[in-house]
Amino acid sequence: MLRKLLFNKQKQFSCLAVRQLAAKPAVPKTLQLEQVHIDEAVKIEPTLAIYTPEIWHRAHETFQNHGLETVNFLRIVTGNPTLLKRRPDRIIDSLEIWRACQFGEHLLHLLLTKYPELLDVNDAHQLLSLSGYLKSRVSTNKNVWKLLMNSPDLISQPELLMEQKFNYMMDEMRIEVPEIVKSAALTLPFEDLRCRHIFLVRLGLFKPRALKADPNEPTTNNRLYQITDTSEKSFATKICHVTMPEYEAFKELLARELEDKSRKSRTDEQLSDDDEEEELH
Repeated sequence: MLRKLLFNKQKQFSCLAVRQLAAKPAVPKTLQLEQVHIDEAVKIEPTLAIYTPEIWHRAHETFQNHGLETVNFLRIVTGNPTLLKRRPDRIIDSLEIWRACQFGEHLLHLLLTKYPELLDVNDAHQLLSLSGYLKSRVSTNKNVWKLLMNSPDLISQPELLMEQKFNYMMDEMRIEVPEIVKSAALTLPFEDLRCRHIFLVRLGLFKPRALKADPNEPTTNNRLYQITDTSEKSFATKICHVTMPEYEAFKELLARELEDKSRKSRTDEQLSDDDEEEELH
């Protein structure tokens, strides 16, 4: 289910009554769950219709006791309906696993409301290892939170793949952490990230900063999110100002070029190994 995060738009709970109530300053912070809210949620996600009012209120109470308001609760269950039938202790366990990342309650609630599937994470060690690795690359817990807000699929990405993309952005593109965490670049496959960057460079539309340049110094480069957080068609036509067939042709040529380099490198290594064996004999 976590892999669907990138491909399914977050379902927004659109109950007018809830939105209006939540917008009024005079309304108490704790909005009670009413039948009209349940009915509206069922319209958005029909699979919720099988659950009794008792189950709804039990789940609502669990989330409410842990600081999540009714509007957030409704958004969460319409995005991840199976949470309704989950035992309260298991919901609490999931919340506690995420609290260990130390994002702070407000930021955590924003993350879980936007991506309710993250409450399916049940491996505390794996999550803390991921959080620790990401923090080692972007310095702060808040930056880790920003990465997950933009790229929730990091939950299921291998560390080596993330490392490859981090290294490329920082060493080859010379992008700084503040710009990386504001983008969904880590969601893009490495080959696509590299291809887009090389294409811009060869068009003369991207120039890496000098190694000791001030990161706040203005640049003519597009921001990272403009390069990565867009479809191939938008990237080609709006960022590079070329046609889609032209970009497709470049992708094919680059793939051949990189394969030729890889093949030559393997051949050179083999020849080097053969020379070493001959010297030994």
